[in-house]
Amino acid sequence: MRAYYYDNSTADQRELHDSGHAVTIEQLRSMRVEYTKLSGTPEENLKQINALCVERGYQNRDEIAISPTLLENYEAKLKTFFAEHIHEDEEIRFVLEGRGFFDVRDKADKWVRILVEQGDLLVVPAGIYHRFSLDTSNYIRAMRLFKEDPKWTPINRPEADTNKQRLDYQRSVTEFC
Repeated sequence: MRAYYYDNSTADQRELHDSGHAVTIEQLRSMRVEYTKLSGTPEENLKQINALCVERGYQNRDEIAISPTLLENYEAKLKTFFAEHIHEDEEIRFVLEGRGFFDVRDKADKWVRILVEQGDLLVVPAGIYHRFSLDTSNYIRAMRLFKEDPKWTPINRPEADTNKQRLDYQRSVTEFC
């Protein structure tokens, strides 16, 4: 995992976009973003994921593979994933193969880019503005965890500005300071 401020250039979203300003794990935590590196055997990693599911009340999981040959309507889906949005549930992803970027908004509404790769477990809190993109390898395979039935329902900005989870998230990061 590597986190840094996004450079806001208009180059392809799959490029690094590294501004040269690093973001620490402590800064991510202040945004309620959680990161863990799972570097054990597949069985050990699965044991840790199962424990996380019990701890957080997650009942379901699936795997998603994203590449031009594996995902139907690939270019349209990438645009959907990269549109700024929130979810009403936290988003937990464990990267099994490949690489990608989660961009999250900090408290000052600036983009922080988080590069994730094999073994990275990322928890993006409900209500935080974020987006996702692959890197230039155009491939990622990740496990997704869900409290109930697998679903991915984005609420795009600005419609999400008055959403209860968005407002709760804003209060939580203000109180955390």
